[in-house]
Amino acid sequence: MNKAVINREVVYAYDALKDAGIAEGNKIAKTWRGQISTFGAAVTMGSLIAAVAFFSSQGGADVKRQQLMDAILRILKQEKEDAANCATLFDYVKTQGDKCREDVLDAAIALKLAMNLYQLVD
Repeated sequence: MNKAVINREVVYAYDALKDAGIAEGNKIAKTWRGQISTFGAAVTMGSLIAAVAFFSSQGGADVKRQQLMDAILRILKQEKEDAANCATLFDYVKTQGDKCREDVLDAAIALKLAMNLYQLVD
């Protein structure tokens, strides 16, 4: 975890939440915080590519988890030139391998912190 990177990425994350359709006006559903926390834990405890693949599908989730992956990719595109040509976060992780693990986690943390700038609703 790189605090300087996360601090810089919070600004990008704020906009990414809107652009990915997670934030509606100045509100975010509380379920998004739970999903991003679960994603971070899945990456930390398991495989990066498996976590991204799992969160790239809807499954039985209450929210469209793919939007979180889109938001993370939007943040990475601001920071990493390699991400600019990728259509999905899975594509980025597939090409970069495990060396992008910290970058993805930093972006996920920035996203979770940026959620605090919105009103959380049920």
